[in-house]
Amino acid sequence: MTPASPNPTALATRALDLAVDGQRLGGAAYLPAGPNGRPLPGPRPLVVCCHGMDGSWMRVAPIARRLASRGAIAACPDFRGGGGGDNGGDPMAMTPLTELADLLAVIDAVTAWPEADSSRIALLGLSLGGAVAALAAARRPTQIGALVLWYPALQPGAGLRARFRSLAEVPDRFEHRGSHLSRAYARDAWGIDAVAELARFPRPILLIHGDRDESVPLALSQRAERELRDAELRVIPGAGHGFGDERWETAVSASASFLAWNGVLDD
Repeated sequence: MTPASPNPTALATRALDLAVDGQRLGGAAYLPAGPNGRPLPGPRPLVVCCHGMDGSWMRVAPIARRLASRGAIAACPDFRGGGGGDNGGDPMAMTPLTELADLLAVIDAVTAWPEADSSRIALLGLSLGGAVAALAAARRPTQIGALVLWYPALQPGAGLRARFRSLAEVPDRFEHRGSHLSRAYARDAWGIDAVAELARFPRPILLIHGDRDESVPLALSQRAERELRDAELRVIPGAGHGFGDERWETAVSASASFLAWNGVLDD
């Protein structure tokens, strides 16, 4: 039986520090803690929160703290080559598939912690991190119990295909929508269709998307809701690519309620 959720202010922080393909992956995890500041004993559900392109673990830390206050271990990896300083790797070597490898390594590492309940795992991802979380869930459909995707870039190669007629036209390095990317990124992202891959994922999915998103079209999440067996779309009126103020509160509250409804978090 999972212990009762602690006081929301009582959280412990534990560094993520592991090697993937010989490179350091950093970040942090938040764990429910007692009055002495030490993590409470488990088993506790795990939610891994994935930042978007050029982001860092700090981008999803507020979401993670909120979920940890509900009794979960909430881990925030700093993907190799991303925008944070808590990782290794060359940014030009970062691709959706290197981030997928990072995420799978984090899941394996944190589920080995004595406080973790390996039977209750969810993933939450923002933008590109949403696509990466979706790919991980598709590859581990029996391990991941629920999936939450905020404005997910479910076809990360779509904008590249609109810009370049073929992979052969993609330069070694280029700028795309404010991000500096490589041909390796384009090669791995080119044909990814996370919606199609999620057809093998039998668990519940929550998509949260703004109706004024100019970076990732709302139509991608609408397609996912239509085609996937257990997907729900929450549209946030007036929101673009990212949620602020009350829209963030709406999104994080909806995410926590969804995870509780599906048995990942305690009610």
